[in-house]
Amino acid sequence: VIIPGENARELPYWPRFGLRSFLAKQTQPIEYFGYGEGESYIDKHHATQLGPYTTTAVQNHVDYLKPQENGSHFGCHYVKTQNMLISSDRGFSFNISPYMQEELTEKTHAYQLVASSYDILCIDYKMSGIGSNSCGPSLKNKYRLNDSTFSCRFVIEFC
Repeated sequence: VIIPGENARELPYWPRFGLRSFLAKQTQPIEYFGYGEGESYIDKHHATQLGPYTTTAVQNHVDYLKPQENGSHFGCHYVKTQNMLISSDRGFSFNISPYMQEELTEKTHAYQLVASSYDILCIDYKMSGIGSNSCGPSLKNKYRLNDSTFSCRFVIEFC
């Protein structure tokens, strides 16, 4: 069970809650069962299909004009890298990227991005939706991570 600290009260809602790992550059595609093939979020997954897919960090990155969060996959049951299998008894979100989140936040144009020397793997208990607040209404409450307490369990098997 997680209870947000005092700092969390400054946020209108949590963007995401999960694990971030720095993996050696993967030489084989990542396998996953979730919503794909393109990126999918809790509020924008209806154009994707639930099923088994493969991707790489480079293929998974969406090269938006202005760098931003991208490439997440909603409703995943498992993710398999070269040397580990991550699963959960409830759907989770995952992302594999050649860029750290800080890099995507700090840069103002895609051509400025500098890839990490690692593949960045995020496994999220839950991730808030993307919404359209940059050009439309704010994110609906049902797509926000507003939970004040929650529990999650990931099984990580090394192979």
